Amino acid sequence: MTSAESTAPFPIFDGKYRMDREPVVRIGVVLEQDGNESLSLRLPGGAWRVEADGQPAIVDGKSLGDLTVRATVRGVSLEAVAGRIAGGQVLRLIPPSRVEPTKAGDGALVRGIVAGRGFHWSKRADQTLTGVLEFRASGGRVVMVNELPIEEYLVGVITGEMSGACPPEFMKAQTVAARSWLLAQPKAPHQGTPFVWCNDDCCQRYQGTGGWSDAAIAAVRACHGEVLITPTNHYCDARYSKNTGGISEDAANVWGVAMEGLLPMIDAPKGSSVERFFPVTEENLVEYLTGDWLKTTDCFAGPNVCKDDELPRYLGRVDEPGTYFRWRVPVTQETLRESLVKRAGIEDLVDVLDLRPLRRGYSGRLNLMAVDYRARDGARKTHHLTSEYDIRAAMRSSFLYSGAFMLADRRDAGETLAEATLVGAGWGHGAGLCQIGALGRGLVGQDYREILHAYFANVRLERIYD
Repeated sequence: MTSAESTAPFPIFDGKYRMDREPVVRIGVVLEQDGNESLSLRLPGGAWRVEADGQPAIVDGKSLGDLTVRATVRGVSLEAVAGRIAGGQVLRLIPPSRVEPTKAGDGALVRGIVAGRGFHWSKRADQTLTGVLEFRASGGRVVMVNELPIEEYLVGVITGEMSGACPPEFMKAQTVAARSWLLAQPKAPHQGTPFVWCNDDCCQRYQGTGGWSDAAIAAVRACHGEVLITPTNHYCDARYSKNTGGISEDAANVWGVAMEGLLPMIDAPKGSSVERFFPVTEENLVEYLTGDWLKTTDCFAGPNVCKDDELPRYLGRVDEPGTYFRWRVPVTQETLRESLVKRAGIEDLVDVLDLRPLRRGYSGRLNLMAVDYRARDGARKTHHLTSEYDIRAAMRSSFLYSGAFMLADRRDAGETLAEATLVGAGWGHGAGLCQIGALGRGLVGQDYREILHAYFANVRLERIYD
């Protein structure tokens, strides 16, 4: 790992995949939408430097300790208990001469960082971060960017996405996928901001050093600089989600465009009983979601491989333990009306009459659904939800686990849908690597190369920097 001060922040490459040194990344950790007018942090010991608009403000910050960064009409100010230290449009806190972090909790403590923006498990938590901390103001809110070497960042990713207690071969596979995804983006995911990627699930989950383990550090070092390369010599856009439910999805059915390497596949040993459901259709959906075959399933993401009582120790620190291979979510007319108005923008909706599946992908995930409803003027209307993401957002105010679901236990009141149960499979979009499936593969002894080639078709593994 190299110093965050010795290289320029990393630009996005497309196709030119060989580098002469480890890159540095800029990660948005506190965003304008998080609503922080101020931010509280504590620096560890050592001679931290403070820069304001590119000029030294403090050369030796050994005694800085507890600090507050506050948005002002002119930018941001840095304050200690004794008063204001510095102010400007851009403030940077630069750590002492490079000392590589070695354990959980190393780095600067930043309080109340949001995890899971917009998802059912959203929460705030304190995090410890290494590297440079940069602060700006936007819309009267504090924005914080963490600038650090990519390999150090990746330890924070694999222990944020899952746990540092996971099998080493899984953690290597997760590291290569995360590194490949990061470098594969054809354009900055957060254009118009002072960072390239953010710390949350729209990019990938990065939570600093709080979940680090010796095994996680060793796993990242063991696959240092390795990425997946497609047949056309580009970085593989190696996306991943928590649980496929047994069958992974084609990228085109999730994002509307084909992606090299991201093809639908059966996440189970050859000859598995799940093969007869490929692809999942309206005709076989009920059995796929609820059939007796689930009691003995050998799907790698299923409870017979990843035991329900053991799974929580492998999940990320902000994940909520649950049975995500198959799940049930009750809905009512009231909850559906609220989420469809707020999250699907059906402003004239008075009553939900029906939810009609129109198109599913290979894994059963809906990517086109009709909402029949009664409008304010009494007319019967239909609104179409045209993507897997929009369907999940619209079905639940805190975001539905997956688009692979059906309506069960339905009860109507006249023409309106009074209540029902959404019975579904998996957690997330389902394309690319299945994190719990890859965990299962690691638990049964597959190595990281075997795991990666199971989820990403026709790719090769290469080391792009030393």
